[in-house]
Amino acid sequence: MSDPRIGENILRLSSSDELPQDTDIVILGFPHDEGVRRNGGRIGARFGPDNMRETHLKRIGTLVNPEFDNADASVLKIVDLGNVCSMEASFEDAHDALRTTVQKVINHVSHPVPFVIGGGNDQSFSNAMGLLTSHIVKDQSRVAVINIDAHLDVREQKNGLEHSGSPFRLLLEQEGFSGKHFVEFAAQGSQCSLTHANFVKETHGGQIFWLSKLKGTGYNVVKEEFNNLLNRLSETCDHIFVSFDLDSLSMDFVPGVSCPSPLGLSAQDALDICYLAGQNSKVQLFDLSEYNPQEEGYRTGKMVANMFLFFVLGYLNRSK
Repeated sequence: MSDPRIGENILRLSSSDELPQDTDIVILGFPHDEGVRRNGGRIGARFGPDNMRETHLKRIGTLVNPEFDNADASVLKIVDLGNVCSMEASFEDAHDALRTTVQKVINHVSHPVPFVIGGGNDQSFSNAMGLLTSHIVKDQSRVAVINIDAHLDVREQKNGLEHSGSPFRLLLEQEGFSGKHFVEFAAQGSQCSLTHANFVKETHGGQIFWLSKLKGTGYNVVKEEFNNLLNRLSETCDHIFVSFDLDSLSMDFVPGVSCPSPLGLSAQDALDICYLAGQNSKVQLFDLSEYNPQEEGYRTGKMVANMFLFFVLGYLNRSK
C-alpha cells in the first residue's frame, strides 16, 4: 500500500489486556457525560470516544510524514485500550475506573503517555489523580497541570455533586498538590467569574493566561507562549499533565462541543499546542474533553483526530 495511515498502526486491545513492554502512547476512552448534564451543558460527549475511533482515527494522517522531515510513526508502539467504562456506568464507577486505568498505564514498565478522549471535562480530576498516585510520582508538589480551556472549571459542587465545571477546584484542594504549578491557558473572562479567578490566583497561587492576551500580538504568539510555559514548568517540575477542553477553540473549528463559543483558539493554535506537548518529555498525561458528536461530528471529529496526530508527531521528536 502506497499511503499507509497511522490509524492502521495502532494496536487495539481491551482495558483488561496487558500492554506490550515497549508501549509509547496509550489511547483511553472516557464515554461519560453525566458531569456535563449536572453542569447544564449540552450532553452527548459520551459518544465522543467511539465516534473518534469508528469515523476518524483509522483514517488519520500518513504513517510517514514528508512535511515533518519524513517523521515515521511506525517506530512508535501506540495502543488503544478501548473505553475505561460503559456509557451507563454511574458517575462514581466511571471515575474510579478512569483513575485506576490511568494509574495502571503510567505505572507500566515503559511509562507510556495516556492520551484520554472524553467525555466530560470532569474526567480531568480523575486523570490527574491517576498521575498523582502513580509510582513515578515521588513528590506531588512537583507535578504541574495546564488546563487549556475557555472556563476555569473551579466551580463549587452542585448539591454536593461533582460535575464538569469542578475538576480543578477538586485538584487545587488536593493535599500535596501545589497550586503554584497550576496554569489556566486561553481562559475567557466573559465566561469566568472574578471569584473563581481569585480562587486560582490569590487563594492557590495559580496562573491565568487570558485569551485576549494571547491573540492579536503576532501569528505565533500562542505557540511561543505555550512553549515558554512548558519550558518554565519543566525546570521546576518532574511531571506535567496537559488537559485540553475543546471549547477553548472557536466554534468555527469545533461546533460539536458541550459549550461552544464564537471566541477561542484557532485550529493551528490547537495543533501547535498538541505538537509541543507531545515533544516535551515531562508531559506524561494528556486529555481531550467535551467532544460532542451528537451536536456535530465530522468537522469536530477531524479536529480531534488531527490533534492526536500532532501529539504523535511531537512525540516522535521527543523519542530521538
